[in-house]
Amino acid sequence: MQSSSKFHWKGVAGQKEEKYTKPYRWPGTEWMQKYLNAYQKVYPNLKKHDKSYPAPAYLKSVTKVGNIGYKGEMDSATEGSELIKKTILDNDERTLYLLAWGGTNTISRALKDIEKEYKGTKQWDAIRKKIINKVVIPACGEQDETYSEYIAEEWPEIKFMSCSQMSSYAYMWRTQPEDSSKKTLYADFMLKNLIRKHGALLDNYVTWGDGTYLDGEEPGSQFGTNEDLLDSLDWWGGFNPVQKYQRYDFLSEGDSPTFFMLLDTGLRTLEDVTNGGFSGRYAKADKKNSKGQEVNYWSPVKDTYVKEDGNTMQVESSWKYIDDIQNDFAARADWCIVNDYAKANHAPKVSVTEGTDIKASAGETLKLHAIATDPDDDYVTVSWSEYTDASTTETALTLKGAASDTISFKIPEDAKAGQKIHLIVQAQDDGEHTLTHYQQVIITIK
Repeated sequence: MQSSSKFHWKGVAGQKEEKYTKPYRWPGTEWMQKYLNAYQKVYPNLKKHDKSYPAPAYLKSVTKVGNIGYKGEMDSATEGSELIKKTILDNDERTLYLLAWGGTNTISRALKDIEKEYKGTKQWDAIRKKIINKVVIPACGEQDETYSEYIAEEWPEIKFMSCSQMSSYAYMWRTQPEDSSKKTLYADFMLKNLIRKHGALLDNYVTWGDGTYLDGEEPGSQFGTNEDLLDSLDWWGGFNPVQKYQRYDFLSEGDSPTFFMLLDTGLRTLEDVTNGGFSGRYAKADKKNSKGQEVNYWSPVKDTYVKEDGNTMQVESSWKYIDDIQNDFAARADWCIVNDYAKANHAPKVSVTEGTDIKASAGETLKLHAIATDPDDDYVTVSWSEYTDASTTETALTLKGAASDTISFKIPEDAKAGQKIHLIVQAQDDGEHTLTHYQQVIITIK
């Protein structure tokens, strides 16, 4: 689904603001088909490694152009807004995640058309309640005004997640800790695992200074061809001395955290966004609309990162998982060209015998057992940690056997009823890309 934003628009003649009459950083609309055609070429291999990959024909059927005229444009219904409207109103009761990688204008148009059609009818209250319970909008920030001016005003109960992790998986990743946590973002990793000889889809993947020209883009954002962006810090994101990138380094995918929460990681973001995960950890923001109504708005919070020298610092809460994300990406890049399941790496699985929701009393001693399996028969290491940033108890646990499949620990004596302790068990294989899977155990104090 293609929408406009404050960064990209097609332009519409006759607009009051002159800048909106002409294209701005506009790539056209055919680029989506280019990527889908490339996906179609590697799909037969991908399907052999994971049957959940959607068929190219299905993806093409749901690829639509939405409201693209200018920033915040929602002048009329579009193929994109109509598809969103239809999906919102269907009888599928599962949560519908409407990911916004640009503006929310096409989503807003769909909601506005629903409101226009049903408000004032006998069905309205039921439909409105259904939508509030069904729709979640994970967005890469607010890239136009349609959330604040329409959704927050008329649909304040809809959950909106501002999934901005710009220093973790976007242009600012060089500002993160100077240790091996960055190794999967450097050129050596990118060249070996992603951008050379990995099939038609990865042939379109873009990195710093790799010679790719981006159609419609301005010189200041031509990261593939503008050598000045590599040779100096004189660009819009070059405000920090450590922001100088090397050729073939990882280039921004800053919108991807809106999607990472949907991956099968064993972490529990979808149950409660305060649990954390690949998309980060979130807290409810203190926001109200112009009517004084509380808005269901969630913002990312930071976590404690322990550097290799033992010192700690506060970082974006996605950062601890970047290696996992990149290694998973690299494995899937291999799947594009490897047609034999046995010749590629696949993630292990891990479960907890006692379950992932446990009730315990202050002072109680618990023992937990993890069971890890691997589809490739790789050796799997299991380790445990307390996710102290997500825990609400005051005293950290002392884990015995943290580097094994079985741990024991005592619930702190000062733990209070209703408080929660978050434990993370990680299973990591020794395959080429050291793939991981997690379980997040939440202990509620009785």
